[in-house]
Amino acid sequence: MISKILVPTDFSQAAENAMDYAIGFAQKTKASIHLLHINQVALVDASMPAESYQMFVKEQEDFTAENFERLGKKLKEKSVNFTLSSHYGFVADEICHYAHTENADLILMGTTGSSGISEILVGSNAASVVAKTEVPVLVIPPSCVYKDPGRIVYASDYNEPETYVLRRLVYFAELFDCPLDVIHVKSENDKYFKAENNFFKRNKSEISYPQLQFIELEKGEIIASINEYVDGVKADLLVMAKHNRSFFDRLFHRSMSKKMAYHTHVPLLILVKDQLQK
Repeated sequence: MISKILVPTDFSQAAENAMDYAIGFAQKTKASIHLLHINQVALVDASMPAESYQMFVKEQEDFTAENFERLGKKLKEKSVNFTLSSHYGFVADEICHYAHTENADLILMGTTGSSGISEILVGSNAASVVAKTEVPVLVIPPSCVYKDPGRIVYASDYNEPETYVLRRLVYFAELFDCPLDVIHVKSENDKYFKAENNFFKRNKSEISYPQLQFIELEKGEIIASINEYVDGVKADLLVMAKHNRSFFDRLFHRSMSKKMAYHTHVPLLILVKDQLQK
């Protein structure tokens, strides 16, 4: 159940695009939006006069207030319940802290891609949030416009019990009345699994959803194989779970992970094991 969506913003075009996506998602799920702006901790020269620093802070506060007024009007026009908050600190840390203390069900944030390094909410910060958070994260590419998902794809590592993930995903699939594809890219590790413990057989017997299918992809480079499948079926939402550290590290803490975070053209939802089991 999604009732509270945290949307970090730096007021960039990518962040506003993510907010527009959040509005559509909130209208579908009847959730409220909590817009959060982080004023980054400034590195101040010790010789800077106190008056100059105070002026800098005042400019930041005025900038935030002006943008919050503008975005607040848009949210009111869309009849979405919302709150506006501004904090000082480090972006990823403050986002994760706010999400935890305010019991957010989902963090929805934009990414500008590898060419937008000057923006605050770039892929690196999105990756930092994903790595640290205890709350699911939905990353929205800059060109993505909200529409109800017509197909959801979940990429599994095959090694972990997945029933709790699938139950959450079935909730989403039922909400949008769309197919849910569970895919696995074959690897050398698969030969160590016994047939009777096969991931697909085990979970298929426990999860009942008529539009659910399990698909094994031939061995290949993980990111490329996933992207190729997503493109081939024209999926509207790609999902992964942050529960298997080695798998997650391969995807999100090394260079090839950035290819997915920076260049994916469909929303990427990261589910968190602890959150799902509550």
